[in-house]
Amino acid sequence: MKTHWITLIALLLFGLSAPVVWADELGDLADDSDNETTQEVSAELSDSDDLSADLDQDVDDMLDGEADEEEADDPGLKISIGGYIKMLGYWNREEYSDQLWGMLQNYPTQPPAQDISGFNNVGTRLQLKLEGYLGNRARLFTAFNINYNAANSIHDGTTAADKSRQNGDVRMVEAFVEIYETSRIWKIGPQLVTWSYLEGMEVPTDRVNARDKSYKSTEYEDTKLPSTGVLLTQNIGDSQLEIMAIPVAKTNIGKEFQDHLFPGTETPRDNTPNQTKWATRFSSTVGKLDYAVSYVEGLDPDTDLNAAGNGRAYNRIKSPGLDLQYSLSSWLAKLSYVQTQTEDEDGDNPLIKNSWQKVAIGGEFTVAVSTINLYAGQHQIADYKTDAAAQRTNFPLGQLRERTDFISGHVNANFLTGNALNLVLMAANHWDEDGETVQTLVRTTFKYKIADGLELLVSPTYMDMMDNRFTDFQTEVKYSF
Repeated sequence: MKTHWITLIALLLFGLSAPVVWADELGDLADDSDNETTQEVSAELSDSDDLSADLDQDVDDMLDGEADEEEADDPGLKISIGGYIKMLGYWNREEYSDQLWGMLQNYPTQPPAQDISGFNNVGTRLQLKLEGYLGNRARLFTAFNINYNAANSIHDGTTAADKSRQNGDVRMVEAFVEIYETSRIWKIGPQLVTWSYLEGMEVPTDRVNARDKSYKSTEYEDTKLPSTGVLLTQNIGDSQLEIMAIPVAKTNIGKEFQDHLFPGTETPRDNTPNQTKWATRFSSTVGKLDYAVSYVEGLDPDTDLNAAGNGRAYNRIKSPGLDLQYSLSSWLAKLSYVQTQTEDEDGDNPLIKNSWQKVAIGGEFTVAVSTINLYAGQHQIADYKTDAAAQRTNFPLGQLRERTDFISGHVNANFLTGNALNLVLMAANHWDEDGETVQTLVRTTFKYKIADGLELLVSPTYMDMMDNRFTDFQTEVKYSF
């Protein structure tokens, strides 16, 4: 694969501790939720009470070979039950440009309305969580959401199946068992995996879990779909080797432009060959430098086109990655890089996405009551073709441009007594290889702690994507128990 000069510059800048970070690519026109603020661990899941600090310490001691024999043999089961309930309202407006709307008319299905506005979610979400420890030998965790949406119709062009799912569903968040041995941990079941040092937005190397792009939330982790498999973590001194096997990998679902282009023509999953997914990661520390090398091989979470060019098909990808984090006095310098090889190695098949690479560099600062993250990076398509035939298929494949550069940042600040008010401000800008701006996004999220366990959230978002404008306004009242 060709490597663009930006990669070398990014690596050089990281070596010089440049204070900039990555923001998400533009390539996927359908993804109006990719640019949401996140943490390495879901804020929703982190609301659960820790069962016991002592238990956690016991597990750590055991892995170090220092667990007390009496405690290690303790068969007692300790269980915690919790969760939250929230009322939410999500209003949006979609304004498609004449150019894009005209392009959609050239495909087999009718395009959505050119201008769409209204509530697409007014309802409730109940999350129930259970966590338990069997002495120092095992941990059980399960969490699932029960959703209800009173808005019967999302927008024009939504299928009956989508409406049914949006009106009400039960969604598994995670449901796994961890088994602790002297120097290793086995994690079995549906689980979320985050393999990156970068925080704040979707990052290049965070690619184990598929996503539901229709799932509206201010938290990125909420959109991730659990991968059902077995994760082995082997401790080797100060290093870790992680290996994960996923027998049947999930693919991205939800609001994609392909859903409008080719509804009902998706290749059945039963006919998709080799749905397995493998992932491995080795991480360690040298002085102030944390590093991780990873490799993921399996089903591409996004679809390609079928042989006739009028529907969708799944193919496999290979994806090696690198993460670096260097600690300085008051900030962290970070880098994330991934190279993805598709089945179209030479870029000659217009029905399969070309291979690509992403690089992200950045820094995280703490100033007074605020944490500041700055992002910069690039998404580069290999062997990009500009002929008319290629351009006709680049649109549904989500590879409109040979290169997309991006810069973004967000500020997370707490105010008032007890940090009752939390403010997150995020802004991003994306431009193409010619320097023309193709996407601008601004999101502001306010969280106010009304009382213990009771929280109010207000979050407006504005995005301009090639003269297509998307305005969202989300409100939530959440009670955690």
